[in-house]
Amino acid sequence: MIGRALLVIGLAASCGLPKPASAQALSPGDVLDSVERSMPLLERVRRDVVVAQGALREARGGFDLTLNSSSKTVRGFYDNDRVSAILEQPLAPFGLTTYGGYRTGRGVFAPYDGRAQTLSQGELTAGFELPLMRHRAIDARRADREIADLGTILADRSLDKARLSFFKDALKEYWDWAAAGRERAIAEALLNLAETRDQQLADSVALGQIAPVERTDNRRAILQRRSALVTAERRLQMKAIDLSLFYRLPSGEPVRPAPQLLPTLSRPPETPPPLDEEAVVSLALANRPELQSLRLKRSQQEVQVRLAENATLPVFGFFAEGSHDYGTGARTRVGSAVETGFTFSFPLQNRQASGKRLQARAKVSGLTEELRWAEDQVRAEVQDALSALRAVEAALAVIVDEVSVTQELERLERDRFTLGDSTQFLVNLRELATAEASLREARALADYQKALVALEAATGQLLHRVRKP
Repeated sequence: MIGRALLVIGLAASCGLPKPASAQALSPGDVLDSVERSMPLLERVRRDVVVAQGALREARGGFDLTLNSSSKTVRGFYDNDRVSAILEQPLAPFGLTTYGGYRTGRGVFAPYDGRAQTLSQGELTAGFELPLMRHRAIDARRADREIADLGTILADRSLDKARLSFFKDALKEYWDWAAAGRERAIAEALLNLAETRDQQLADSVALGQIAPVERTDNRRAILQRRSALVTAERRLQMKAIDLSLFYRLPSGEPVRPAPQLLPTLSRPPETPPPLDEEAVVSLALANRPELQSLRLKRSQQEVQVRLAENATLPVFGFFAEGSHDYGTGARTRVGSAVETGFTFSFPLQNRQASGKRLQARAKVSGLTEELRWAEDQVRAEVQDALSALRAVEAALAVIVDEVSVTQELERLERDRFTLGDSTQFLVNLRELATAEASLREARALADYQKALVALEAATGQLLHRVRKP
């Protein structure tokens, strides 16, 4: 009867079968949502996005409508007063600049200053300037705006890079915490098994059915297992503290998750779906934010190349202006006037522009090589993540079989002890072997989940794991 009771107790409290997790277990999505919502360093990167948006607004300011006004009074041999107000509007297409306004000039003007004179009610004027070579396709204002446009996207990609890094680190800590919880459960079950058995052994010793040394050995096992439980408890607390850096309240305060929130470490499917390496690599090359950032930086530099090439062209432009005076005054100011013409300028040596073009092209080449290296690194990272995932799947399959075999050996050794063909020392060794195999399984299950996370991070798909509000 005593041997049968020990067998029932051993099967019920097997250290390979820890307690199931609570239905309210903390999920990976909960942790990622917390990182997205409350991670301080992520908020710091979001400030860079605001900076980029401010730079874009500043660049668009180059196309703001501008009011230019002046008032001038001359007293002396020629007494006159002059007032003007001109609205100027740069336009992006073709580098066109339009303007229009009103001016008045009254009094006596010198012959060389006669253009400043108007009729009594002033003059309305409007015109435009159109570049035909330099500044036609691009100019500094358009280049600044285009670079700033790309800069806002670049800031978003930099934010994605930071998010990806934090998400990966957060889930690593999450699965380490889950494994630590499983390890503590194994240690606790192993101790409970020995403590429950102790009274049964005491009764058997009192009845003379077994030698006193058997109970003494079990008491030694109890002390050893209590020490192991303390170590496991400390590890669980340490991993909870590590996880609290990522799991936070909405206010941003770190929260150590309670043991009651520990999740279940589930075994993967026996036949995992095959992964096409080339397809996975292509996905990573398209989605990784750091690669997108380098492509955007290269695009920004290509804008600088176009601007530098533009500077090598002659300044050749067309302008037209129409004006009409109102009121009374000099006959020469009566009616409308139209003025058109061309402007031309070109530095004969043009070394400044050609030097800038050379620098800009070299920077594009440098970014191209940097992008190529980064793509090779991402490719290697994906290949390594796939290799690690396949390795942990193979190792886990072996460990699962090992756990099954050790549990069977433990059961058989306990049966032998019941029949008097074994000792408590050997039963303890079998239980420890089962516990060690279960611990390896727990760590392998966590490694499997971390390998999946590493692959998701390597392809950039981890960014899509956050639940949108």
